[in-house]
Amino acid sequence: MTYLLLGSALLLFAIGMPVAFAMVISAAAAFFSLGNVPLMVLPQRMVTGADSFPLMAIPFFLLAGNLMIAGGLTEKLSKLATVLVGHLRGGLAQVNVVNSMVMGGMTGSAIADAVSDCRILVPVMVKSGYSARFSAALSGATSVIAPLIPPSIPFIIYGSIAGVSIGQLFLAGAIPGILMGIYLMVAVNIIARRRNFPRGTRPTLRGILAALRTSGPPLMLLVIILGGILAGVFTPTEAGAVAVLYALLLTMVFYRSVRPQAVPKILLETGVQTGVIMLVIAAAAPFSWLLAREQVGESIVALLSFIGDNELLFLLLLNITLLILGMFLDATALMIIVVPVLIPVFLALGLDPVHMGVVVVMNLMIGLVTPPFGLVMFVVCSILKVRIAEFSREIWPFLLALILTLLTITYIPDLVLFLPNMFMR
Repeated sequence: MTYLLLGSALLLFAIGMPVAFAMVISAAAAFFSLGNVPLMVLPQRMVTGADSFPLMAIPFFLLAGNLMIAGGLTEKLSKLATVLVGHLRGGLAQVNVVNSMVMGGMTGSAIADAVSDCRILVPVMVKSGYSARFSAALSGATSVIAPLIPPSIPFIIYGSIAGVSIGQLFLAGAIPGILMGIYLMVAVNIIARRRNFPRGTRPTLRGILAALRTSGPPLMLLVIILGGILAGVFTPTEAGAVAVLYALLLTMVFYRSVRPQAVPKILLETGVQTGVIMLVIAAAAPFSWLLAREQVGESIVALLSFIGDNELLFLLLLNITLLILGMFLDATALMIIVVPVLIPVFLALGLDPVHMGVVVVMNLMIGLVTPPFGLVMFVVCSILKVRIAEFSREIWPFLLALILTLLTITYIPDLVLFLPNMFMR
């Protein structure tokens, strides 16, 4: 049955069927092959998979991010990034990196960050002499930072599946997200020197203070979310609702950059984004249940006997496997499928599920920009009219930086667990 389930899913993926429909059809085929399991279990598992209180945070954080973007607050944050690093060699490229680090605290979504960069920063970069293909590759690579900097939608999904504190995952992603930015800035610096990219003008003290003043209110969103969770004032789901309220006050009252007439469109966009994510989550639930029923996780644990208790080798194999899978499959669906299988393995090896959550999410997010089927790659190339081949040639230095970051946080778990251990244990 396992071969039928996985084989039919891969076949349907290969012919271009949407991920959610492919998983439902392959799961239905597996149910038919079993014969002793009623088909009614399929919709029951789909409903159960989506019926999770922590998942309610997803539409809230999506709506808060969409309100901030619609209100033009991303432009204010971009000005802060320009003040901080715009005077360096390849200044606008460095701004792209820092902007994604700041944007992560608003959207928690790689796609939202990539779209924002393509619409706001890339036109300025192209006018300043940067090629469209370089700008596209950089925007795709930097978007991977957003799901690591809290709040993070992938961490919400992982936490709800693995039974791990979402607050701890939020804290655990902060240092790895900053490290990704530092590694990417180093890569940009090397490329900028080789290609003689221009520098920006060094900011004045008055300009720095002005940028901090205008960007301060949007940055407070991250402080409110993490501060409220750490203080025990509200749960991550309630934090999403608070984030929406703060975004509404900021964009409609404080800045008055979002008119009431624009709210229905923003709600519609958020509803569509939420619907896509929840459909994939619901469709993947019976798929992962079937894998658990066939004891795939236990089989993997048994296979570990061939490598003994060598954590270093297991982590290397885990990263290679997830990176390859992430190149071809939807990140959300893949997480729902593999996490229930991997949790028993993590426990058998004594690995911290919070640390492993960051490793899993980072792997799958890197897959979003990795040729040949990375979703963010397709989004960026579509917006900027860049060919996939051109994107692929430019992305490799940035992929190397991202993979080096991944290996760093994989083998130095204290970088991931330092903040959760300090504040929540």
